Amino acid sequence: MKNKIGIIGFGRFGQFMAKHLKKKADVIVTDEIDLRTKAKEFGVIFSSLDNVLRQRIIILAVPMESLKEILNKIKKKVLPGSLVLDVCSLKMFSAKLMKQILPKDVEIIGTHPLFGPQSAPGSIAGMKIALCDINAKKNTMAKVKIFCENLGLKVFTTTPEEHDRQMAVSQALTHFIGQVAKKMNLKRVELSTKTFDDLMNIIDIIKNDTPALFENMQSMNPFAKETREKFISESIKLNKKLRRGN
Repeated sequence: MKNKIGIIGFGRFGQFMAKHLKKKADVIVTDEIDLRTKAKEFGVIFSSLDNVLRQRIIILAVPMESLKEILNKIKKKVLPGSLVLDVCSLKMFSAKLMKQILPKDVEIIGTHPLFGPQSAPGSIAGMKIALCDINAKKNTMAKVKIFCENLGLKVFTTTPEEHDRQMAVSQALTHFIGQVAKKMNLKRVELSTKTFDDLMNIIDIIKNDTPALFENMQSMNPFAKETREKFISESIKLNKKLRRGN
């Protein structure tokens, strides 16, 4: 018997999730915009928020800046014993909000798929996902881990704080470098090295990021500023050293 999963938010990432989750579960989605035609294209059901909240597994696929509003909207409607998961790229932020706002009788797991429509346009096999136990039973965590592994994902269990520390480097710093390179208007060249191609691949991936997403990963991660400023400081030092050498 398939799991039944409700997804709140049917934007680019919600659609991306539905495409893969429907292989292992019956998926019902909702959005503030009527996207029933798009849902039909993906082979999932579009319905009202109230109907989605009748599902025992609910995934919040909304922008970070909308998370608090959505949580306040659903807190009195979500069924006792339900499992609520989010997909925010910052886990300290979302974990704190979900724990504060959702009822105590709701299980909560923070997730961060370390991939998306740009980085995994085809198969998600071998891609990574982080899981954070916010308020979940051990058995529930184990089941979610197995479900993710059955999708072909590599699962990493971590804490919200450790997750955000690592994201300050692997996400915030990488996107910062990519944005700088983008603003330099770098173009692919015929005589490229493998490392340059890798840099251009980063630019290709982040070019569709919304300004809000970039701003959030830089300003809402408590470890991002220190990492970013250390990079800038070391860049300045290196440039000064090269100038002296010349």
